[in-house]
Amino acid sequence: MGSGKWTTKIERGAQRQLESLPRPDLVKEAAEVIDDLAYDPIPSGAIAMRGYNNMYRLRFGSDAYRIVDRADCTNRRIIIRAVGPRATVYSGMKR
Repeated sequence: MGSGKWTTKIERGAQRQLESLPRPDLVKEAAEVIDDLAYDPIPSGAIAMRGYNNMYRLRFGSDAYRIVDRADCTNRRIIIRAVGPRATVYSGMKR
């Protein structure tokens, strides 16, 4: 993706989801993953989401949780769209 730092924006709903994770260690782990995206916007563990342009999912919390983000390559910006349990994080996701 090129060198240099990207900006990271967390959408309001994703921020609420992050803050409502059930354990402090999950909040910390998710925050670290999000912080790392500024330097590696599409890390090796990121999986492109079918049917969505430039959207990826990242695992954390022993693979039970997901971070969903959109990579805006033109503006070098990562937008965090959702954070939560694998079973529910995708509900209501808009393309």
